[in-house]
Amino acid sequence: MPHKQSTANYYREKINKVLHHIHTHLDENIDLEQLALMSAISPFHFHRIMRAYLNESLMSYIIRVRLEAAANLLLHSPLSISEIAYTTGYDVPSSFNKAFKKRFGQSPGDFRENYDGHSVIDDLNNDKKMKTTLDLKPVIKTIEPRSVIYVSSIGPYEGKGTELAWKKVCSFAGRKRLYAKGTEFIGVSHDDPKITDPGKLRYDACITINKEVKPEAEVGVRQIPGGRYAVFMHEGPYEQFVNSYDCIYGEWLPDSGEELRDDPCFELYLNSPDETNPEDLRTEIYVPIK
Repeated sequence: MPHKQSTANYYREKINKVLHHIHTHLDENIDLEQLALMSAISPFHFHRIMRAYLNESLMSYIIRVRLEAAANLLLHSPLSISEIAYTTGYDVPSSFNKAFKKRFGQSPGDFRENYDGHSVIDDLNNDKKMKTTLDLKPVIKTIEPRSVIYVSSIGPYEGKGTELAWKKVCSFAGRKRLYAKGTEFIGVSHDDPKITDPGKLRYDACITINKEVKPEAEVGVRQIPGGRYAVFMHEGPYEQFVNSYDCIYGEWLPDSGEELRDDPCFELYLNSPDETNPEDLRTEIYVPIK
């Protein structure tokens, strides 16, 4: 197991490498998949680690840094607005103008002409985080692989697609008499909702099984990987998962002395949202570690 300080340095060095590349290539197309490869951080965790460190999504960070660089050039360089657009990665000046106005509330030309020396800091994230109850002292568990049936959905995690996936997999389990003592309900959220478009979020609604089952139509069979996990207790609405993941990746991981495995996290639901008030929901978040 790595020392806590070496783990913090390990991730900080990888993050710095990504940020340095961004800062020195603002005039180029910056591909998020290439950044993930460059970082050598597991693709299952890259975006969550970056967002927890930056306190915003990586794409939002790139956009913000580009526009703030453009603002400095507008104030302190003789470059034309079109030249500044190209210098900061915008192939089409009209797209630059639109993005700049959204960020600073005025066009690049008005900004250059009317800037009076006052702060132009604009918090891009105006959404207040809901209070999250999360114990940052996880239980370290080594688990066996879990066989599950599952139905996948694509769309908002709190949307009708996820709800329908659960209805289908639960109905299948009922028809096949798969419910047994110790049956578990597991969710695998493949994407970060602050990174991926809501309409493209991938989710698997899973139910553990203790006998052989054949896939049928949209109901699949798979395994939840075994191994070591750091298990965190999340208390409260599912909508607050994103805040818990921010705490895990931003506060716990750097000082943990642990290294992530190339497997997805998963959520083990300990009570039912159909029978429990949102504030009383309890969920274990399993984070795979080496």
